[in-house]
This record gives sequence, structure tokens and C-alpha cells, in this order.
Amino acid sequence: MEEHPLSDESGTWETVVEECEALADDYRERDWTVVVALPGDVVPVPGTGDEVVEHVGLDVVVGDDVYPDLEAAVEGATFDEYEAFRAVTGGLVYLALVVRATDDEVAVCLPLYYRLAESERMFSLLDAGETMRTKVHPLNPDKGVEFVHEDPDPLLPPDWDVDLSDEFA
Repeated sequence: MEEHPLSDESGTWETVVEECEALADDYRERDWTVVVALPGDVVPVPGTGDEVVEHVGLDVVVGDDVYPDLEAAVEGATFDEYEAFRAVTGGLVYLALVVRATDDEVAVCLPLYYRLAESERMFSLLDAGETMRTKVHPLNPDKGVEFVHEDPDPLLPPDWDVDLSDEFA
């Protein structure tokens, strides 16, 4: 049985979650509407065997308990900024992603992770000019909200686009 990607002993995941909570508190102190959505799973898409490319980026599954809050917070808001704090260790990219609708004063904080070993197709399509998106949805994938990242670099490992063929050879 394969170990869960977050079962490492480094505590990196806990640090990412704590960072997202601290960022959320900063926004709440400024009277912003804030949602922190802990993922149940994060997958880079498209995956290796995916025949249909619905979007390029990250597919994030959140619990049915938090999704309604997320959906209500983003409804009618125009998300125009984001920042991401990242760490790369043990074959994983960890992200503390904050997506902001500055005029609406709404922030969504997403602690995320993804496996480098599952990212080859995503990296290749981004290298070819595709736009990166993060889709957040409950267990029902027909629902969901999507955030567009015109500049994907903060969400990717450093030098992700240098010699992609060597990286995955």
C-alpha cells in the first residue's frame, strides 16, 4: 500500500496549514471575508492517462462541509490577485495559496500539495502556453469554483520549465 504523500516526518504540511491559517487571520483583522479550505486531495491535471483535457493545473477536492462556505464567498466576487508561498521537498510541492478579490475584500486560503511525479503533463502543457487553473470542488466534480493563474510560476517548482525532458527522463 502506498503511503499518503503527507505522511512524512518533516512537518512541512503542518507548517503550510498553519501559514494559511495565519494569513487568513491577517485578512480577517482587516474585515475581509475569508475561507480556508483544507483539501482532501490535490491532483495535477491532466494526469498521465487522461484522454480529455478539461483544464490544466490543480484539481482540489474539499469536504462537503466547507464547500458551501467557499461557494458563497466567491459568488459575485472578481478574483484579481494571488500569491503563493512554496516549498519543494521529498518529491512534493507544498503551497500556501491565497487568492484575492481585492475590490470585494474576499480571500480564499488554500493549503495545497502535489506530487512532482504526477506533474509531467501539466508542466508540458504549461510550457506549451496553456493557462494554469486551480479548480476547487466537493466530492461531486460537477460543482466547483475555478481560479485562473496567468503567471503559474509561483505555484510551480523553481526552474520547472528548464529541460523538462531531462527532469522526467
